[in-house]
Amino acid sequence: MIYLVACIISSSLIYVIFRIAKNYRCNMHSLITLNYLAASALGLLLFRPFSNGLNLNEPPAWLAYALILGILFIAMFYLIGYSSQKAGITVTTLANKLSLVFPVAFSLFYFNEQISILKVGGIVTALIAIGLTVYKKEINKTNLLFIALPLSIFLGSGLIDSIVKYVQAVKLSETDVSLYTICVFIVAFICGLILKLFKKNRNQPFNYMTIILGTFLGGVNFGSLFFIIKALNHSGLESSLVFALNNMAIVALTTLLGTLLFKVKLSRINYLGVVLALISLYFLL
Repeated sequence: MIYLVACIISSSLIYVIFRIAKNYRCNMHSLITLNYLAASALGLLLFRPFSNGLNLNEPPAWLAYALILGILFIAMFYLIGYSSQKAGITVTTLANKLSLVFPVAFSLFYFNEQISILKVGGIVTALIAIGLTVYKKEINKTNLLFIALPLSIFLGSGLIDSIVKYVQAVKLSETDVSLYTICVFIVAFICGLILKLFKKNRNQPFNYMTIILGTFLGGVNFGSLFFIIKALNHSGLESSLVFALNNMAIVALTTLLGTLLFKVKLSRINYLGVVLALISLYFLL
């Protein structure tokens, strides 16, 4: 369970850092690119995956998936940022977290995990909890012209989590978890550099807070992927429960952190969502 808790904390801190970056008016593209550089460097420093040499004649079975996931990672970061501006933060957050239905369904049917009434009840309760926790009245004012943005996030986030599960179960050995994670972030960093070449203001200098927050963001971002794979391997829970618990707990924790750190006001509906999240823990565990 320690890996699942570490994943929840790491993923929640991503949202906190983005909120702090907004207060310091950090350049979002620079922040995202630096984050992937820091994540790659952290993995290389901590795990030294190439210390025993690299066999280029036999590329690992997961390499293609690392390339795909790295591209999807940076694409989703930009989609989430753009959707937050156009469709609203509430709708964007909801689309991102409700995407847990994809990895849960994938785990249940592709890997034939056991389905029980308690598990179904817990997953449904978690979905309702997520919706209530992020609910804001502004959701009714969302411009329907931008419905394609949150829909893309819903599908993209679900695809990412499903790929993570498939690779973890079918393609990835325990000894390759760190190398796989590093490769994903290196690909995302390279994509970020390529995108920067096409930006009009590509020579815009970094401010010191962009560098600091980008580095911290890279650390927790690395942890979010590394620990979810470790949790799937070692938590003792079926993967459908891991994804449900992870997404639900992230929403609950980020909501509470937003209230404590940034004085975000919660409605009664939001508090009801947090309570339902705790109830869903009982069903799922």
